[in-house]
Amino acid sequence: MSSPNLDHITLDAERNLLILGAAVTRQMLIEGAGDLPGTPLFHILRETAQAMPGSNTGEQTTLAGAIATADNVSPLVTALLACDAEITLRTDEARIIPLSGFLSYRERIMREGALITDIRLPIASRDLRFAYEQAAPAPQAYPTVCVVVRCAVKDGILGSVRIGVGGAASTPIRLTALEFGLEKKSLAGFLERELPPAIAALNPPDDRLGSAEHRREMAGALTRQAILRAASEQPVGKAA
Repeated sequence: MSSPNLDHITLDAERNLLILGAAVTRQMLIEGAGDLPGTPLFHILRETAQAMPGSNTGEQTTLAGAIATADNVSPLVTALLACDAEITLRTDEARIIPLSGFLSYRERIMREGALITDIRLPIASRDLRFAYEQAAPAPQAYPTVCVVVRCAVKDGILGSVRIGVGGAASTPIRLTALEFGLEKKSLAGFLERELPPAIAALNPPDDRLGSAEHRREMAGALTRQAILRAASEQPVGKAA
């Protein structure tokens, strides 16, 4: 199992992977360094990297650091979840695990001394669409809730649905039940049936930035908005 240089962005066409080295910075995603520009993933990674805090120190903020220390919102980590990211961990030997699994057991994994060496994302096909939505207390402020949706649409039927939500749990999460409920289904016929129970099942934090009830309400509104926008937009890479 080989890893790229830690600060490289590489398209591995043979394995259909976009590989982001652990030392790739937020600023590199914003500027489109390496092999990133021109891929359908570029726009959503750049948009969510721009939504992260610390614009003055962006060059020093690495992907591995963003993942290892992600708060409950983290727009960039939310996007990586919606893009089916996996990470390579190295202790005595290297192993690849889903980012969602790492976040669920992050404290234990980090206590074991594991190091993140790269982040791997399937190269998105040209028919996939992405949308990012957020709610923040003020313009340019860090969001309290955010949503990233990835999907394909053909004849009104959704496919390849992925929904990441930040601010609705202790870390960003995927709404897997909602993804399953919408997969190969009519958007018009199933969104309003499947969305309410998925949102009701959330257990958001309750803190000074927003009550649990408010975060749940915003998660529902933003998820609906992101799904509808992704489904209506032109697929990335296709001419309008």
